Amino acid sequence: MFCREQAARFNERLAEIKALDAQVIAIGNGTALMASDFVERFNVRFDVYTDPSRKSYDAAGMVRGLKVTTTGLKGAWRALKGGHIQGRVRGDAMQQGGIIVLGRNGEALFTHSDREAGDHADLEAVVASLPRA
Repeated sequence: MFCREQAARFNERLAEIKALDAQVIAIGNGTALMASDFVERFNVRFDVYTDPSRKSYDAAGMVRGLKVTTTGLKGAWRALKGGHIQGRVRGDAMQQGGIIVLGRNGEALFTHSDREAGDHADLEAVVASLPRA
């Protein structure tokens, strides 16, 4: 449900992000078929790749684990209220995601590693980190 929520959030802001000459790329950890199905089912309008080995997650310092806290439960409620219902889990459900905004020279302009499921970065802060002309 949280991947679906995150994709919807970025879909909503995609025109604004592109107007800043930036792009959104998502990396999942399931199979290529799972990634393709995700894009089609949830009308994802940005590039989605997959890394079943999760090496990119490790290199980025993303958390792998499962914990349930009140923060996570609040995130689940937020996602459900937004219409993002949990379906069949695909890929490694214990792998948490995050966001990395890279500048043109490859420098990290913004990073966020989800501490638990639903711990999304503040999208306003993500967009604010994008370089302005």
